[in-house]
Amino acid sequence: MVLSKGRYVLPALFCLVIGGSALQIIYLVTVGLPSGSTMSIMGLTMPSFIVLLLGISLPVLFAEYFLFAVPIASMFLFVNRAVKAASYEMNIMNIGPVFAGRHIIRRAAAPALFSVASASMLREVIAGYLAIGPFPESPFLGEAALSLMSALIFMPIALLIFMPTWVLNDSGIVTHLKTSKLEVRQCPDTQGVGRWVSNIFGGYALIAFPITMFTTYIYGPYFAADVVPTLPELLGALTLVVGVPLFVMAFIVPVVVVNEHSQDRIRRKMGHLAIKLGATVVEKEAIKKTTRVSTEGILAESAGKEIVSSAKTVDLEKKLKLERQEITISQKGVRVRKEAKDKKDKKR
Repeated sequence: MVLSKGRYVLPALFCLVIGGSALQIIYLVTVGLPSGSTMSIMGLTMPSFIVLLLGISLPVLFAEYFLFAVPIASMFLFVNRAVKAASYEMNIMNIGPVFAGRHIIRRAAAPALFSVASASMLREVIAGYLAIGPFPESPFLGEAALSLMSALIFMPIALLIFMPTWVLNDSGIVTHLKTSKLEVRQCPDTQGVGRWVSNIFGGYALIAFPITMFTTYIYGPYFAADVVPTLPELLGALTLVVGVPLFVMAFIVPVVVVNEHSQDRIRRKMGHLAIKLGATVVEKEAIKKTTRVSTEGILAESAGKEIVSSAKTVDLEKKLKLERQEITISQKGVRVRKEAKDKKDKKR
């Protein structure tokens, strides 16, 4: 199946609008720095140098993806296999190819939150080096630039962690409990290896991000300073909490697009490695004819076995309903033909 190139329109607009806004904020703040801190580097002023550095960062991130994504994903796969070998089996699932523009943007969220949450340790260093303080035209513009620059410096480290999880998720490599372990009273457990890794670091980001944002934009400037914030100040802080991760996502989305164009290569490499580690390929199974569909979405076979339906239970129920209607119509047609034949035989 060839995926439509139209899915890249939304990510491209996201990068142009949000990324362009981020560059504009950084440029305005660095232009407004005191004369003593607007130093010259490589013959360029500080604002021009920072914008140039951000411009060449994308090729560096692309190189980081091609050099490290698959090797680190292989390391994660080895670690997962070593940790879960006693109780879990490994499979390669035949997953679907659909990955729309909104999915591309959403994939950039976890590393962006991780970068913003972890980069708080760099804020004071950058502020002291560049002497960034309250911006005269907007008190939050300097804070936005400071948080954004700190997060962008930390972003390559976050991508080293999350890019391999994209590779593993796209390869469809999963682990599930062995049949012998299901004798114990516990739920069956099937989880993608990439999800196993991203849950560890993504969980840290989800916890650390709100704590960091509250400390940076609410507790430090107001509660610790014993200052009562006004409504505009609170709205400005909320805008920073939402806006800074979006700015960082705009620089990560192009790397996600590169990953989309590398699907054949990464699936082939990771599939071969998983098979060497004992994984088996699981094809999609056709739904067998059933005698009933329960309200809980469990399909019961005539032999008495149960198959837990997928997230598309409603679609399956409609399909089964149509199949039953076709069978009923077919049976009625057979009856009508048989009755007609019987009438002809009686006339003879």
